[in-house]
Amino acid sequence: MWTVVLLMALGVSVEPTRLGLTVLMLNRPRPLLQLFVFLCGAFAMGLSLGLTLLFLLRVSPAGETNISGPHIQLALGLLALVVAAVLAATHRARRTPAPAPALVGKMSTRVRGFLKNNSLWVAGVSGLGIALPSADFLAVIALIHSSGATQSIQTAALLFFNVVAFSMVALPLVSYAAMPDRTYTMLSALHAWVRSRRRIDIAAIVAVLGLLMLMLGVIGLLRG
Repeated sequence: MWTVVLLMALGVSVEPTRLGLTVLMLNRPRPLLQLFVFLCGAFAMGLSLGLTLLFLLRVSPAGETNISGPHIQLALGLLALVVAAVLAATHRARRTPAPAPALVGKMSTRVRGFLKNNSLWVAGVSGLGIALPSADFLAVIALIHSSGATQSIQTAALLFFNVVAFSMVALPLVSYAAMPDRTYTMLSALHAWVRSRRRIDIAAIVAVLGLLMLMLGVIGLLRG
């Protein structure tokens, strides 16, 4: 369980949106305070939501399942390979982007206007929003729940996931105090590099993670 949780948390930590908002917080007035509020909002949402979901799974009759951790690892591995295959098959497709609908364009304008507000509550709300449940997060919750570990171990695994997932927000918060210019430059470069990756590069990374999950699932079944 711990290895898969770590791998998935590392993948989540370098999401382009998460890195982009971190760079944005460092580009505001009082950057350390902005980033700290952003991190607090994100961590509070991720931890509280995770604990809520785990608690509901424990008390729900549907939580009593025969699906084990290795089975979920195999399922996630197969899903990752399917996603990697789709990305690899479509990486050369060149499509002219269709114009965005008026409603989408209006919402995008409002979001940009919202993020331009330098108030701390905007940083907090942005942190809450970035930690809303994604497919990766729900998969981690299912994996932790199916591990059969005690409540304290499951809570520790959830805390571990959140710490790693938000490490690319917490580490700049620490380093910015000592070397602000260098921290901003390095984080901006990382964000630009992640956004510039081609689909084939992303497909390769997803495929490697999928194979690792399959291997761990098979090992878990053999040990069981």
